[in-house]
Amino acid sequence: MGAALAHSGRSYALLGDLAFLHDQNGLVVGPHDPLPDMAIVVVNNQGGGIFSLLPQAALHDPFERVFGTPHRVDVESIAAAHGVPYRRLEAAADLPKAITGDGLRIVEARTDRDANAVLHGQMRKAAYTAVGEALGL
Repeated sequence: MGAALAHSGRSYALLGDLAFLHDQNGLVVGPHDPLPDMAIVVVNNQGGGIFSLLPQAALHDPFERVFGTPHRVDVESIAAAHGVPYRRLEAAADLPKAITGDGLRIVEARTDRDANAVLHGQMRKAAYTAVGEALGL
């Protein structure tokens, strides 16, 4: 938020849900302090989704406890507790409209960790294939 205030223009922040939960006290702003014109987009996959791309994700139970770190926190309630406008993204195509506005605001994009890991695998395979074809391999 400090960088957004220094920028003095519209800003955007993209955070995973765990990073957002860890830093949510940054939403506590004094009554006379300025607020940035910033949309905070929270990718909520109920835990550490980025770690689902690692090999240890195959060990489901220990993975969930150590890396997945699922939670049941309601991002909308956090926004309400801090008086920050909130919007839940229903479809990826709605993102440009969802992040428009003035002042500090939170946009939540809920995703599925398992589906995301599958999609990343498909994209990785397609990238390897395209590079191989481009190199004649």
